Formats: sequence, C-alpha cells, structure tokens
Amino acid sequence: MERKLREINGSYVIAIPKQVCDLYGFKPNDKFIIEPISNSELRLRKLNP
Repeated sequence: MERKLREINGSYVIAIPKQVCDLYGFKPNDKFIIEPISNSELRLRKLNP
C-alpha cells in the first residue's frame, strides 16, 4: 500500500487508510510511538492506555 507524505500547517502527515485502522482497531486520538528500524524503515506502535 503506497501513501504520500504531505505537509499540513508545517507538519508532515501520512494518512492511514480507514481499512487499516479498522483492522487494527486504531481510533482518533490514539497515541503511537514511531521507532527507527533502519535508514529507510520505521515501526509504528500503538501505545496501550
């Protein structure tokens, strides 16, 4: 699945498709950790409440 990096109000944003959010149970206002894996890879992890 390919997504485009966008700039909104001085921040960069990558939209997560609704189907992916539904599959993983992501909801608005969930918090995430972005971890670098290598120079070209990141891991996105949802923080547990």
